Amino acid sequence: MRCLIHPLVQALLKGVFACLLGLTLTLSVQAETGENRRVALVIGNSHYSKLEPLPNPANDVREVADVLRKAGFNVTLGLDVDRLGLEEAVRAFLRSADGAHVGLVYYAGHGVQIGGRNFLVPVDATLDSAYDVETQTMPLELIIGHLRDKSRVQLIFLDACRNNPFKNQSFWMAEKLEPVGPTRGLAPIDSDLGSLIAFSTAPGEVALDGAGKLSPYTQYFVDHASVPNKEIRQVLTEVRRDVISATKGAQIPWENSSLIDSFYFFDAPAPPILASLQQQTVPAGIASTPLALEQPKAPSGSPLTVSVLQVPQAGRVLLAGTPLAPSSTLTADDLGAMTFDASGVAPGTVALFSYAATDFYGQSAQSVVAIQVVQDAGQQRAEEERRRKEAEAAVADYLAGMDGASHTVVIGVGPQALDLPAPEGAPAEAAYTIAAVPAEGVLKAGERTVAAGNVLKGGELSGLSFDPAIGSENKAFEVVIEAGAGVRAALPITAALDPCDIEAGAPLDLQGVVAGRLPNEIEPEAALAACAAAVGAYPDVPRFVYQLGRAQLAGRQPKDAAATFKQAMEAGHVRASDSLAALYARGALGEPDVPKAMELFLLAAEKGDPYGMHDYGKRLYRAASSDDERKRGMEFLLKAADLGHTYAMNELGAIFMDGVGVTADPERAVRYFDEGVARKDIYSINNLAVAYRSGKGAPKDEAKALDLFKQASDGGHPFAPRSIARMYRDGIGVEKDPAEAARWFELAAERGDYWAATDRARLALDTGEPKAEQTATRYLALAVGLSEIFPDPKKTALNALGEMPNKTKKALEKSLIAALDKRSVKDILALKDIDERIGLLSGLVWKAQNPRYDLI
Repeated sequence: MRCLIHPLVQALLKGVFACLLGLTLTLSVQAETGENRRVALVIGNSHYSKLEPLPNPANDVREVADVLRKAGFNVTLGLDVDRLGLEEAVRAFLRSADGAHVGLVYYAGHGVQIGGRNFLVPVDATLDSAYDVETQTMPLELIIGHLRDKSRVQLIFLDACRNNPFKNQSFWMAEKLEPVGPTRGLAPIDSDLGSLIAFSTAPGEVALDGAGKLSPYTQYFVDHASVPNKEIRQVLTEVRRDVISATKGAQIPWENSSLIDSFYFFDAPAPPILASLQQQTVPAGIASTPLALEQPKAPSGSPLTVSVLQVPQAGRVLLAGTPLAPSSTLTADDLGAMTFDASGVAPGTVALFSYAATDFYGQSAQSVVAIQVVQDAGQQRAEEERRRKEAEAAVADYLAGMDGASHTVVIGVGPQALDLPAPEGAPAEAAYTIAAVPAEGVLKAGERTVAAGNVLKGGELSGLSFDPAIGSENKAFEVVIEAGAGVRAALPITAALDPCDIEAGAPLDLQGVVAGRLPNEIEPEAALAACAAAVGAYPDVPRFVYQLGRAQLAGRQPKDAAATFKQAMEAGHVRASDSLAALYARGALGEPDVPKAMELFLLAAEKGDPYGMHDYGKRLYRAASSDDERKRGMEFLLKAADLGHTYAMNELGAIFMDGVGVTADPERAVRYFDEGVARKDIYSINNLAVAYRSGKGAPKDEAKALDLFKQASDGGHPFAPRSIARMYRDGIGVEKDPAEAARWFELAAERGDYWAATDRARLALDTGEPKAEQTATRYLALAVGLSEIFPDPKKTALNALGEMPNKTKKALEKSLIAALDKRSVKDILALKDIDERIGLLSGLVWKAQNPRYDLI
């Protein structure tokens, strides 16, 4: 508390303070500047259902995730994940990694090497057939490759070098059947510039689980990584030393580094919070007057040690009645028990006492206490006590004013200020403890990451910001701020999606934040409004520009969409390249431009977009003029499938089923269809149904085939109803039922199936059902209208329509015209050929029903 001090004494204090301040500044830490976003994927697999369980990985990664969150990483955590869970975690991580400064992967669990490549093994893997590595595991190189494209620094930690749990001795890897080869450990990985690859043991060797709760490697990694101001290479050197000692040389950690900058999990913490100058008054002649010395606070939350630097030349500072001497070491609590002995000290004397508070990490702050001895101190001490209580009350009022104030933050747009008020009325230097932080996402004060237990000055609270984790939408979080017993504020925080992400997010977009909507699922009006607003609010977020393009495309504005996709592509959004390529390939911007489309598909593929890898890989494979092109095409398809792209799975299944460029392997094909079915893909379900119906690649089971066809149809598959209809028409697995066949043919025709429409016409004529010619004419005309989607060189439907009675065709034409705006069909009605006229009119009526083009 402040009181009047003689000007000469003030000058003396100023000089002492400047000297001590100079010492303190040598220990201060500069705040980090610039973009320093950190993201981590942490996976721990212990409870394997078919392979040998591992006791520690799930425990290991909980500890690792906790350390990384405190170090400012936005952590994607997966515990005991199956193949689908691993895929989902990897996609979420890669979405969060876009543009990150540091991307980290920590994996504990089974890992295997085949053909010099490393694979992470989910808990549902069996590895008992030749097809299991490519469909049950995740290639580590895929994750690392994506991470290198998305982040400046890559840190990979693998505590996964257990014995390879193979039940089979060879596995398919692309076009080769690779033998297992070495069965110990993982294969070495070369680090690119800016990356570090760390193994819990040397390549080809096996790591130990240890006897404790954590594996030896993880235990020492957590211990050393948690120490502030320790560079990562020093961390790993000390981890290696301790693991070798703990395992008596049986396990030797190893790493390969190409880092070009220093990296610290934790920078040196800020020094303790402590007033540099304190002023006290004590009555003359009193032998034991309590001193109200400030309790220092450690921003890091670590314990503090207090060292006496200077004792008064007049009077004595006492602790439990014992005078303190220079270099005495105390606890922070001792400061509250100190008294001053003013016996024999003349009134007007100013005694100087100084002390330093040092945290666990060596960070220190110092304070000078000016103790003024006065004849009558009662009034001044009462005034000091009044001011102290006023300050405490102001702090309590400040927190009370914030308590319960809710905050909503948008996912995927970077840290957002919580806009807390400045502590007006409360001392700016008052210390506040952050008692709780959100379990997901990163809380920051300026550039400093804030963890539970950290202490901030009041002036820092207004700089608090929060960056929510991708996938945390609609979750409720809380930041709790405390300043003494019972004085606290709880700030509810809700992470929310921007409406543009909800309305127009794209499936498998590794720069997006949501599972996404298919094109037909986009409501154009709502999406256009939401995405235009998002682009205006966040002009530097490329995904909003891309999603605006999707909204424009759904709103039948292909030229506007193309311009928007170009803008998004130039801003760095990868999927925009694939979407623009699709417009060129389909001729939506004029004549089809396949070379331009392939150029853009390749751009998206090389940058790791699953759609781009599928679109380019499929076209390259199918049109390959060399083995190298075919090999490259398959590599892209396999990478897309590894990320869960079911279109790529179906394409691989078709290649292996029909033997396109490879020896036919129906069983391998069915494995890919099974993977698509596990992801609820209607095309995979339909393909698997075909396999069961034919007995090719799966046991012949017509009843199961029918059930799968119906599942695919329920999901909107356009051709599954035709397969069901043919089974009822021909009595395949069921009794012949022409009426049921007709119903399914009609459903398929409504969805745009050319061949279902022709089959429905033929069924009407073959069975002689009532009004057969009218029914046949109607469906043949529809088939002609659909021929622009399904080109038929033989013109099957057109030729059959020509054989229908003219009277029936004229009646159909009249009904079609009635369903359309006559002005819009004026040119069609001018055509001489009635077959051509009713075909075009039928096509227009079908389009007016807003069909799902995306499913065809």
